[in-house]
Amino acid sequence: MRFNKIKVSKDARYRFEYEVEKNDGEVDELTLSSKDRPRPEFLTALNKLKPFAIKICELPSSYESKIEVRGVSFSYGGASETMGATITSIMTLENSTAPLILNTPHKTETFYSEHGDARQLLPDGCAKALNDLCDEAELYIRGERAQGRLNGC
Repeated sequence: MRFNKIKVSKDARYRFEYEVEKNDGEVDELTLSSKDRPRPEFLTALNKLKPFAIKICELPSSYESKIEVRGVSFSYGGASETMGATITSIMTLENSTAPLILNTPHKTETFYSEHGDARQLLPDGCAKALNDLCDEAELYIRGERAQGRLNGC
């Protein structure tokens, strides 16, 4: 299972866009959208992306209390299908009734080729945090949610 997008909407709807390779090598693109609450570990994994979003956007660490991570868009490129990501967050503003939407610049886990600019890479530890989120998202899709395992999954 490979994720293209993981998103939490303002009305607490959880949306997952992902790919599954079938036995014949073909790839199915699937979407799951649900209001079922995830396991607490999913929310923890999402929250662990907050310091990385702040670092990538070059914001002061004091903004951490104002920011809420809402999702991640993934991409895969280069010969080795290197993972890249954009983290989407919202930030509460003092003089506005609507939040500021923050999308980090796209960053990759490693360079697509032998050489590159280190500024295009995810910060240390971010790829692991993203993989942890994907692991939790996969559990959600397989039926592991806050209320326990769903029947038939």
